[in-house]
Amino acid sequence: MSTAAPTGGVTERSAATAEFLNPVLVATKQTFEMMLDCTPHRTGLVVKENPAPSFHVSATIGITGRAVGTLVLSISESAAIAVLERLTGQAATEINHEVCDAVGELTNMIAGSAKAKLAQLDLSISIPNIISGTDHKVHYPANVTPLCVMFDSDIGEFCVEIGFAM
Repeated sequence: MSTAAPTGGVTERSAATAEFLNPVLVATKQTFEMMLDCTPHRTGLVVKENPAPSFHVSATIGITGRAVGTLVLSISESAAIAVLERLTGQAATEINHEVCDAVGELTNMIAGSAKAKLAQLDLSISIPNIISGTDHKVHYPANVTPLCVMFDSDIGEFCVEIGFAM
């Protein structure tokens, strides 16, 4: 992972990202509560310097408009399987196509909700790309230092990575 931001603020390179933090956090909480009947609890915030996501499954969404960036939902294998069950009622025992689709759809809902909260920026979002496995990496543009917000919930651990540039 990486080290936490110094007390009192974030680095200059992550300042644009910090502006997006609250809308994304609110969107994440609302989406988990509404769609999964699950209340996530924030457990940490770090400036992300390592491109390796924290968990086994990651869904990435590109964002363009008056700001550009990436939103990543990185989720534990057990939580990803629980997302499928809570969204569709389907059970799974391992990461499969349906689990990946469910995580992608959940990420799309979070990004869409955050986009609505940032309407003044005329943002567009891409379709989610889902990556799984223990050795995957997510790279951000050179001028973007993402923030990683860690969560715990009754379905398991996950984090949301947010990296934006104006």
